Amino acid sequence: MALAHRVARRACLAATRLTVFSLDRSHLVPLGDIEPPHLRRLVDYWWSLEVDGLPSLADLDARRIQVEPGRVHLLRVEGPNRFRFLHYGATVTNPDARDMSGLTTADYEDKAFGALVTAHYQEAVDARQPVCRRVSAHWNAADYDYIRLTMPFGLHRQRVEFLIVCTHRIAVPGALERPPGPSPDPAVLRDTMERSRRLAAQIHGHEIGVGLEGIAAAAELRFAESVELAVRRGREDDASLQPIEE
Repeated sequence: MALAHRVARRACLAATRLTVFSLDRSHLVPLGDIEPPHLRRLVDYWWSLEVDGLPSLADLDARRIQVEPGRVHLLRVEGPNRFRFLHYGATVTNPDARDMSGLTTADYEDKAFGALVTAHYQEAVDARQPVCRRVSAHWNAADYDYIRLTMPFGLHRQRVEFLIVCTHRIAVPGALERPPGPSPDPAVLRDTMERSRRLAAQIHGHEIGVGLEGIAAAAELRFAESVELAVRRGREDDASLQPIEE
């Protein structure tokens, strides 16, 4: 059913994808004026890790990053205006209605949306500090509003190698919701984390070591995300079983 649902949705979106996303406004939100408490906590956490101007991804605690489970991305900075999703939040929407893990921002089929996201990410790379933007747009005439916080990370505290991104929904079209994917195997994720970090410590080549650290961090983020989402679903199920008082 989930596969049929995805196929039907993508077929429906394909007919209108060229014109569905329309940006009304994208304005910079000063870090001190961020309203969602969980985004403010992320900024404070970033500053707590900051050493010599740039935190290291190796110091990241994935559990503290998952302040809103399923809404966090990890990207590798491959060059100017080139960003690859190593981990794409399980509940994040986009005009393509697809998981972008392993793809770049240039791979968005909705090119207007892809260009907007790329520009926001490059802004954080250039600033070398968190950048927050409020995006007000429309998708197929429906309100599509959210806040995006982008935080740069290094590995050897010199250049920006990675981005951690967290979004906060304000108004998102229900048609863009993605059905839950298969649950990851915790043992596989744990093995990927440990093996990648062990290899990274043994390899002196900068690019290879950075790549392995990115793989490890992505596995760690996905593990933390799956745990937090499972806990949330358990709470919701428990609440649905409570007797209704009349």
